[in-house]
Amino acid sequence: MLSQVNDLLMLINLGIADLARAVVNRLPAQLASAGTLTGDFYQYARQNPVIIEFLLRKFAHIALFFMITLAFFILWRDYLKPLQAVIVSFICGTAAATLDEIHQYYVIGRSGNIVDVMINMVGVMLAVFLIAIAFWLVKPIYYSRNTGTTCTK
Repeated sequence: MLSQVNDLLMLINLGIADLARAVVNRLPAQLASAGTLTGDFYQYARQNPVIIEFLLRKFAHIALFFMITLAFFILWRDYLKPLQAVIVSFICGTAAATLDEIHQYYVIGRSGNIVDVMINMVGVMLAVFLIAIAFWLVKPIYYSRNTGTTCTK
């Protein structure tokens, strides 16, 4: 996915590394002298823009697997009960994260490892958490429409 984003950025003559450098150059200089962990990170990022590229890549994986898990839920919600659809979506998202890293293990120039699976799982878990919160918020409305009373739980 990032290679496609990089290709799009190259159309406007800007690569991921160039984007990372641009972000680093816009970091406020005042934060570097704060002496806090954040200030230290900003100072480190100014000296090593590759860390911004690394973080962009990891964030993209989290966002991608968040969307994949939501897509699995949207697929399964019409065929299964809500809780079953959430569980199956979690399993499918986990399988996709694992299979992605297994695939990368066999691609020349790439490496698949368990840490990347865990980073991908952050996106899966965020999606499941969002779905759970949505069910919790909608349950009283759904319950009152179907029974004519309000839900007290």
